[in-house]
Amino acid sequence: MGYSRSTALTALNGAVLSLLLSLPVLAEEEKTASSPAVPANALAFVQDRHLGESLGWLGYQVASRTVTFATIVETVGRTKAQEIVQDELQYLQPQYQQEWDRNLAASYAASFTPEELTALDIGDPPPEIANKFRTKQRDVGMDMKNRSSELLKVYVSTALDNALKKAKP
Repeated sequence: MGYSRSTALTALNGAVLSLLLSLPVLAEEEKTASSPAVPANALAFVQDRHLGESLGWLGYQVASRTVTFATIVETVGRTKAQEIVQDELQYLQPQYQQEWDRNLAASYAASFTPEELTALDIGDPPPEIANKFRTKQRDVGMDMKNRSSELLKVYVSTALDNALKKAKP
């Protein structure tokens, strides 16, 4: 089985979403990992492969399971609520994307050597690196959860706050 951007993104989305959704929604006390320098090749891998693009999608998955979202649905209906919340998440995403990408890059750097990350970024890595990539997704997801839960919480809370104001009659 070959390695591709979609394989990487699908594996990471699944791992991160399952870990984040296992948290009590927006209620858990979070630990914020410090942000040491991120290796350039790890950041290049995340950005070149567009692995951080899941932020908006994950944000919506978390937002749609909140009491605030249910309140917005009651106020304006499901379709309009989805539209308002998605618009707010999309509007805010650029403010959070860089930190999200840096956290994701740091998570990958914790599981892979610089040489492995370069091979993954170039594409068509040797089978042992491609296999390691598949087997390490849970570790990367757990690390990403530790680094980014608070970021996701703030992103979603801000979007829901804005959406709630727009949904008020």
